[in-house]
Amino acid sequence: MRYLVVISAVWCLSEGFRIDYRTSTEAAPEEKGEPLILTSYIQNGSISSGREASKVKPLVDGIVSYSGFFTVNSSSNGNLFFWYFPAENTPEEAPVMLWLQGGPGGSSMYGLFLEHGPMRLTEDFQLEKRPTRWTQNIHMIYVDNPVGTGFSFSDRQGYSKTEDQVSTNLYESLTQFFQLFPELVKNEFFVAGESYAGKYVPALADKIHRENPTAEVKINLKGLAIGD
Repeated sequence: MRYLVVISAVWCLSEGFRIDYRTSTEAAPEEKGEPLILTSYIQNGSISSGREASKVKPLVDGIVSYSGFFTVNSSSNGNLFFWYFPAENTPEEAPVMLWLQGGPGGSSMYGLFLEHGPMRLTEDFQLEKRPTRWTQNIHMIYVDNPVGTGFSFSDRQGYSKTEDQVSTNLYESLTQFFQLFPELVKNEFFVAGESYAGKYVPALADKIHRENPTAEVKINLKGLAIGD
């Protein structure tokens, strides 16, 4: 996962959004294997094994995090990439927030590394802990959305064409997330995003609201936030 982090941060700066940072002269790391699909762990009831597999080696000052992929459409090989950072203070009661970037096609790694995540990338391409970060009091989930954005991937026919398709995939990823981390399902949940995510956020909130009455995994939706 260490190599994945570096690639994420550099990609945000050099490709996802144009920022006036110097270009790294270091060679890209070699391929490190297949993506970690956590859906099979959940389906097999191997929750503990899935969580352990998704745990990211601390990169900065002992920051704990979990990352991997959820299969959201098996017929088109649609998989959403997520990176979860537990709340540092009162995690038992802290709210859970899903962060979505805009674009469309902007990776949520932008929000993580350049806006409010627990770590940021310096001009010298080094990671450091962000002094003021949302993860101090909030469980933060960053998702590359929709499929085909950032590290999320799909066969060509699986690319989302409507907000309904986007919200369906996001909802499926959330139900799997809360199965992997069942202790969080009771916590208050918020959906947030910026720019074009102003379309994704209410679409997902509406999807959760409609599905909750009959859903096996009931998401404790409390609100949404949209910025620009």
